Amino acid sequence: MSENSSPAARFARSILTQYLKVRPGENVTIEGWSHSLPWATALAREARLLKAHPLVLHEDEETYWDLLDGKQEGTYGAAPSHEWAALSKTNVYLHMWGPGDKVRLEKMGPRAEKTFAWNGAWYKTATRAGVRGARLEIGRPFPTLAKAYGVDQETWTDQLLEACTVDPKAMRREAGPIAKALERGRRIRIHDDEGTDLTLGLSHNPAVIATGTPTEEERKRPFAILSNLPAGSVTVVPDPQVAEGTVRANRSSYSDTVKATGGMFEFKGGRLVSQHYETGWEEMFAKPYAKGGADRDRPAQLRIGLNPKLRDTPQLEDIEAGAITVCIGMNRFLPGGKNKSTYFGFVVNAGAKIEVDGKPLALPRSG
Repeated sequence: MSENSSPAARFARSILTQYLKVRPGENVTIEGWSHSLPWATALAREARLLKAHPLVLHEDEETYWDLLDGKQEGTYGAAPSHEWAALSKTNVYLHMWGPGDKVRLEKMGPRAEKTFAWNGAWYKTATRAGVRGARLEIGRPFPTLAKAYGVDQETWTDQLLEACTVDPKAMRREAGPIAKALERGRRIRIHDDEGTDLTLGLSHNPAVIATGTPTEEERKRPFAILSNLPAGSVTVVPDPQVAEGTVRANRSSYSDTVKATGGMFEFKGGRLVSQHYETGWEEMFAKPYAKGGADRDRPAQLRIGLNPKLRDTPQLEDIEAGAITVCIGMNRFLPGGKNKSTYFGFVVNAGAKIEVDGKPLALPRSG
């Protein structure tokens, strides 16, 4: 296989051309860590082939942990002026998650949070500069996290590479009729033959279409100057007062380091009255729900997945084509969202049928 046709090259070419539409002469900044350096290299190579100017920022995993062990987290949390100067001249920014060892990071607690103290200043600088870009999930697969999730790291990585080559225009075409139905309807029924039969209310809230190519208007939402890739979803805030019935998961629910399976939500009178996870109960529901505050039990989001190259993929389970995600709790960052609970819980069912005001709604399916 030639380097130009390798999975890494196709991944990089798709991101730069289909999603970010990099032009000759543009400055492309690529931020990666030790484990994501191969993808950073592929992106830099493809950027040069497009006659753009790549700059790779590399963070070393071993050094990061060595400095944290030496209680030097403040050096990572600072806002370096020379990096900010480069950011102010950047047209396109690509960020790959790091450090890789999220399991160890979570155990660090507040100390780890200090290493990301620059985040707010970064977004202010990038917004002023008119940066467009993406957060790349390819930076997430890592041995300790794959073990925590109980997934094969190679399969996980392959899915992410392929899912970033999906045509965003095709996903947006599929999203159009779904978004229109969710914006105009009054009632939605989700059902299958495995125990799911849930009715939700719709309140004519605008649907958020995420296909990795946000419009100028969509880029005005908080943190939306960077899209998430892979992408592919339609999300709407439902009527928080209407929810009757049960939804059962046939996909896992993933947090930063925990995998929950066998999820079930039961609603009556617009509130969650019963819930269940076969695994991950304490971490994904019981502990955070207890601290969630008012309206943690209200329906908050309904999401439909569009990406055909994903299947039960960690932290992308909700954008698998045909996946239906029912969320409770927080939604204040979405159009029409007023729920300020600190809790966000969800279950995912891929393959269920949907009816809007009694009419079937066609959904894409994963390949």
